[in-house]
Amino acid sequence: MQRILPALLALALAACVPAPANQSPEQRSQAATASACRSEADRVVTRQDRGQILREDERNARLGTETGSYGVRTQIDALGRQFRRDQITQDCIRQNPAR
Repeated sequence: MQRILPALLALALAACVPAPANQSPEQRSQAATASACRSEADRVVTRQDRGQILREDERNARLGTETGSYGVRTQIDALGRQFRRDQITQDCIRQNPAR
C-alpha cells in the first residue's frame, strides 16, 4: 500500500496539470525518453530488491510500519532504493539523448 499511494497521488496531480500545447517535438521526445527511463529504472530496482521488498511488506503487515529500529531501517532501505532508481534514470537519460 505504501508504494501504491505515492503513485496514485502522482497520477492525480499529473491529471490536474494541463500539458503545454506549445511543446516542441524535441521536448516531447525528451519527456518520452525520461518516462521510458523511469519505467526501466523502476523495473530494475524492483527486480533487484524483490526479496527485501517482500520481507519489508511482510514485517510491516505483521508489526506495523514504525516498530522499533526496523522501521528506521526500512525507511533507510527505501531511500537507498529511491537513490539507486534516480541514478539509473539519470544514466539512462544521459545515454539516450533526445533527437
